[in-house]
Amino acid sequence: MKNYIILLVIGSLLNSCSTSQVEPSQNNKWSFVVLSDTHVRENSTVVTEMIPFIIKDSADLVLITGDLVQGGKRADAEVLRTEFDLWKECFKPLIDKGIKLYPVRGNHEDDVIDDIALWNEVFSGTLQLPQNGSNGEKNLSYSFTHNNAFFVGLDVYTNIHKVNQSWLDEQFSSNHSQHKFVFAHEAAFKAFHSDCLDDYVNERDIFWKSMSKAGVKSYFCGHDHFYDVTQIDDGDGDQSNDIYQFIVGGGGGWLMSKYNYNGENSSFIPKQIDHKQENGYLLVTVDGGEVTMTWKGRVEINGKVEYQASSNSIRYSK
Repeated sequence: MKNYIILLVIGSLLNSCSTSQVEPSQNNKWSFVVLSDTHVRENSTVVTEMIPFIIKDSADLVLITGDLVQGGKRADAEVLRTEFDLWKECFKPLIDKGIKLYPVRGNHEDDVIDDIALWNEVFSGTLQLPQNGSNGEKNLSYSFTHNNAFFVGLDVYTNIHKVNQSWLDEQFSSNHSQHKFVFAHEAAFKAFHSDCLDDYVNERDIFWKSMSKAGVKSYFCGHDHFYDVTQIDDGDGDQSNDIYQFIVGGGGGWLMSKYNYNGENSSFIPKQIDHKQENGYLLVTVDGGEVTMTWKGRVEINGKVEYQASSNSIRYSK
């Protein structure tokens, strides 16, 4: 018991050295939500429906892995501004509850000329993101700690389809939290969109191996509009160091029916764990060393919308 207390004290001291730290709660069990591709524009019914359920789930924070608004190549800065105003209105119940939002850019933001200036305007003040990104990526890529977990949000458009590996390595080396979670917009291993991190296979492999070395077990992304979980087998015969890729693109964009893991997989083997063509979000529960991932999918029962937990939860221990 004494050793256990000493370890907790050491862990607390190490966490206090990390920048952009969120004050930990006293509870061992806590949760957060991951969603993506809300594509807010004039019609934002789906994400508006979701938010009361996220509040009911008592999530501490929400990760949003890109394509917050419709944006796109046909949009200009004024259209983007209008859509972000709508986005903030949709998410106001979470903001008012003090539930912190952590988004990263998607291609639908990046496609708009001068989107970064507007992004920085939107995500300022109470919505400002951790300011520990590298030069050129502040307010875009960032890291933070919360309770016994370390989070890294990655922008993959400053250098398109690539992560800032040297900055990421620094983040991993300076944090020793029990759990580590990484999120970005694009899948590292193709499921639908062919434009993803596998456009640069060598860089993608270095990125993936760096996460494995750092003890990351979950990579969250969107871009593809469905829920898809793959265990990325690195072929070493040890499943304990494999990473799950969670595509959580059911936040409100049009749903995509096709998928195929026929990307540039190098020496890795994607093994499908779950796939659902439906709107929803991922609820992640952290209970000490155990992590449980539960998909909450949209269903209508007697005309009433619910977000129900899937029976196929993913669990692992650290």
